[in-house]
Amino acid sequence: MSQQAIAAVINLYSVAIDSHSWDLFDEIFAPDVELDYCHVLRWSDLASFKRDFAETHEATKGHQHFLGVPQIAVEGECAWALTYGRFNLFRQTPAADPFDMSEGGAWYDDELTLTQAGWRITKRTARNFWWRGTLPEQGPYPMIVDSFPELARTGQIGFINALRRLGVSAAVREPAE
Repeated sequence: MSQQAIAAVINLYSVAIDSHSWDLFDEIFAPDVELDYCHVLRWSDLASFKRDFAETHEATKGHQHFLGVPQIAVEGECAWALTYGRFNLFRQTPAADPFDMSEGGAWYDDELTLTQAGWRITKRTARNFWWRGTLPEQGPYPMIVDSFPELARTGQIGFINALRRLGVSAAVREPAE
């Protein structure tokens, strides 16, 4: 049951962000959540994250976030999840220039805690496998941004660290409730 509830919390993110329903972030993140998006955007509370994300995303013409099936490991009232994703973001429509649209592949490395309100993300690290159209100086072609294997090898992926500590069975079967 925990893994299904955690997956529902994680999957709500796409709906919340793409519909600009910033109030739904309260159902996803803890009030004191720590967020690190792509090494440069960091927040240590939900209120400032909601404010900044609303400002950034309301300024676009549209966007769509796709999430894959989260891989989840649970230990009591703590959990770790790794979710692959893909995004498309339109700055202008129709996109007449390569930089009118940004797209990429990413992953979310989440830590969750079971609260009285249900599972909430308490720490999120978001990284990009690749992107295109994000920064004009990078040109119009896709480029690798972060090396997933290197970050995993150096202990920087919380979910991988949890698997190594807890064993793969923590992610394969639902623990006894």
